[in-house]
Amino acid sequence: MIDLETATPLLPEQVLNRVRIAKAFNRRKFLASLGASAAGATVLAGCGSSTQPAMAAGPSENDVLNFALNLEYLEATFYSYVVTGGDIPSSSTGGGPAPTGAPAGKPSFQTQQIADVFAEIYYDEISHVNDLRSVLGSAAVARPQLSLSALGTVSSANYITFARLFEDVGVTAYAGAAVDLTGTNLQYAAQILAVEAFHSGAIRLIDIQQSVPYIPTSVVPADGFDVPPYDPGTVALAEAGPTANGAFFATAGANGANKTSPGFAYARTTSQVLAIVYANSATGTAKGGFYPNGMNGNITTV
Repeated sequence: MIDLETATPLLPEQVLNRVRIAKAFNRRKFLASLGASAAGATVLAGCGSSTQPAMAAGPSENDVLNFALNLEYLEATFYSYVVTGGDIPSSSTGGGPAPTGAPAGKPSFQTQQIADVFAEIYYDEISHVNDLRSVLGSAAVARPQLSLSALGTVSSANYITFARLFEDVGVTAYAGAAVDLTGTNLQYAAQILAVEAFHSGAIRLIDIQQSVPYIPTSVVPADGFDVPPYDPGTVALAEAGPTANGAFFATAGANGANKTSPGFAYARTTSQVLAIVYANSATGTAKGGFYPNGMNGNITTV
């Protein structure tokens, strides 16, 4: 396939990305044409026939938002223990159980600036939980059983490493969910994604400044959509530059595996997200890692 504007061949990954964007655009045009009337429901019901089978339905928008809510529960709970030394308010859990593996006390922040950044991130994450619960209303799932020590006890030595993992997963999860959301739901998700990206960039810079170790692929499954937060000026010069695989940020460059379009954030499917937070990429995995009993809702399996 050729890019008509530049007359240059497109990589297979770039072709797939353009097809994905086109599908999302056409889906939204179709839904908009149906409107909210009963006639729209009749059209949808008549899409299948004896000669042409109906297309398989994707996840509902509530399912997607509840999947995001599961991730926000994990982030908010983690930051609450790091910043306040205790759990999130019970009014924000939906009646879900207390987490296991919580740290015995707050970690020691290396600088006041880092303490301030983490406090602000906690405020954002608990707000995301409350925002999603408000949007979902009675459809909101409760906080699932969480294990904060799934990859080791949270401490002063590793809390930044955990934060980097959670923020990068959050950004890529929201980017992947965009094609399944419309209207106000899409707007809300885009605004939350932007905030998660603010967090991710800040945490990555702190990683570099504090020489924080990167979580090894032996612990978290590698899918090629993540980039260790290297300092391109000293540690990984080959990773830096306008055609790089990435250095400060987890964005798509022009080279390397699993690239989409240059300057894009990576987008993970729900299965790819679950493989990381369950710490198991085997197809069919339904629990493990930070979610010892699995996520709550209808999207739960790798």
